[in-house]
Parts: sequence; structure tokens; C-alpha cells
Amino acid sequence: MKTIWKFELTPNRIQSIPLPSGAQILTVHAKDDNAPLMWVLVDPDMPPQERYLGVYTTNTAVPDDPGRYIGSFFIYEGTLEFHLFEMDEPAEETTE
Repeated sequence: MKTIWKFELTPNRIQSIPLPSGAQILTVHAKDDNAPLMWVLVDPDMPPQERYLGVYTTNTAVPDDPGRYIGSFFIYEGTLEFHLFEMDEPAEETTE
């Protein structure tokens, strides 16, 4: 049986998260104006696999192929905007 899990992300960085194989990322939103959260539909009986995410702010460097767009979220009363992408493989962090 599948269930929905919630994960806290780190803004403005490349990160990996172990998710059960076949997990489906549903959405991302900010909670309490500072913690980006991602909800994922999972089968908890499946073995884990690393999934790679990029969280980028508006007006900063993004790789030429940032991956599959998941969603955008805002923190600090909308003054900071972030955009979440899932990548097929790990990527280098952008420094610009």
C-alpha cells in the first residue's frame, strides 16, 4: 500500500534524498515562511534509491538542463522565490 511522506528541503542548493524506488514527487510548498517541504507518494516496502534535487532562487544561475520542474515556493512573505527541479543524476552546484 502506498502512502504520502513529507520531506524538509534545504533552500538554494543541490541535494539528494533517499526515496523508495518508484516514488512520485507530488508538490513543494513552504511552511511557516521558512521551511520548504516536499510531499512524495511512496510505497514504503520498496528499496531506497537516491533522488537528486536542485533548489534555485529567482535571478541566480541554473544549469542548462536543470531537470524536471516540480514547483515553486516562496518564503519570508514572498520576498524570496525558489524553484525545485529533479535531476536524473547528481549535478555540480552553481556558484554564480
